[in-house]
Amino acid sequence: MNHIITQHMGGNASADAHGGEDPCDLNPIYPAMLQVMELMGKQRINPADGNYVPSGFKEYDKRTNGFARRILTIISGWTLADSRNLQLDIVRHAAVSGLPSAIFCPRLSGCEIAVRIMSAETDVPMKVLLADGGLDEDERGLCDAFCSLCEHMPLYVNSERSITLDSIMNACRRLKRTVDLKLVALHRIDVIADNSGCELGKVLDRLASFADEIDIAVIVTSEMERGRVRIDGRRPLLFHLRNSDSVCQYADTVLIAHRPGLYNDKTDPNETELILAKHPWLSPCTFNLMLKPEYSKFTDQ
Repeated sequence: MNHIITQHMGGNASADAHGGEDPCDLNPIYPAMLQVMELMGKQRINPADGNYVPSGFKEYDKRTNGFARRILTIISGWTLADSRNLQLDIVRHAAVSGLPSAIFCPRLSGCEIAVRIMSAETDVPMKVLLADGGLDEDERGLCDAFCSLCEHMPLYVNSERSITLDSIMNACRRLKRTVDLKLVALHRIDVIADNSGCELGKVLDRLASFADEIDIAVIVTSEMERGRVRIDGRRPLLFHLRNSDSVCQYADTVLIAHRPGLYNDKTDPNETELILAKHPWLSPCTFNLMLKPEYSKFTDQ
């Protein structure tokens, strides 16, 4: 039997050679199966190897392993600030874990991003950080200590309002060569698409290919469709996303932040449903988070 297979493959190789094409190799499945066996039971999220980028949310990371490299993730929600805060939380957690990360945010300055990160990490409210003489001695000590840590934190920020997709990709390629970039986050992908003169679908297509090209996780925020459904406070679904057809085609994972309490008086307005609307290997499900608006962050509930 093996002899017959060998003869058959040899015949194909000869035909390929005559056709001017390189022969392709077929490998047995067993070595790959051994690799799977080695992975089974191991810790999935290990910041040291960077195979997955942790979200920082315990239950989400337990179920999904975090964000795999070469994967495009879209975050959305009825409230744009929620998707921005969620994205910034993920970037912050990754950088604190030692994973080189970059965020492009054309609607926030570098100082505004820094204030949010400082508040989230130190639990000093943003209004206290920005108030004249508002810090007490302990709060000042916490902020000084965290600021010192940031000297070596692998987090890179760009706040140019007119940034284009080509500029973003070129900057990431350069950074990848120097610090082995693991995560790239783009806030307001619609703004970046407009700056680039491209349709959103084309931008998402290029980003999906780019994630694979330089072996990184890419997370972007995108808007929901405006309309009556938002006013009603209906639980958002995939088709509520703007350009949902393109989103479903190019994004591997879709997360939607939803706060039911914004639309009814019976629920705490800070209770948040993190809806996993699309995932490569999980059925849609929900994770419970709590918004801490004074610290500009979400936490596990």
